[in-house]
Amino acid sequence: MRNLRVLLLVLSILLLLCSCAKEQATAAQVLSALIDAEIGLPAGQIYLSAAPEDDAAYLSPELMAALYGEGEPPWQLSLVEDYGLFLSTAQHPCEFAVFRVRARSDTDDVAAMCLSRLDTLRIHYKDTQYASYTQNARVVVIGKYVLLLISSDTEHALRAAKGEI
Repeated sequence: MRNLRVLLLVLSILLLLCSCAKEQATAAQVLSALIDAEIGLPAGQIYLSAAPEDDAAYLSPELMAALYGEGEPPWQLSLVEDYGLFLSTAQHPCEFAVFRVRARSDTDDVAAMCLSRLDTLRIHYKDTQYASYTQNARVVVIGKYVLLLISSDTEHALRAAKGEI
């Protein structure tokens, strides 16, 4: 009888631990939380790594190269297992990028890719009414996720992302 109680206790603890485990969020889910949290979101386009080539959400290698590479898709993409991007289609710097890497050891390389993109946008919007967006923007690493947050309220966006991850 004592062995049965111990077994039931161990099983109860295991069930509790399993129920507390959170399934890894997709880049699309994190991106959706960021978009939903943004106040005054400009018109834009969403791109997802899971989108087929004939879908509007498909990000072509040429566009990826223009955004994050120097004429070629960046090598860091080989480290990424899932991504989602929101790009403003207006002359507005609001932009979100969510990259989930294969291994946590790859986050620094993907973060460097995002910082390069942010530097380009800071130069582009330097003397405009939107300079504060890029100056307050952040590249953040949370576990296996690398986020580029260019938002009206970067801290609010970060809280939204953390709530999903």
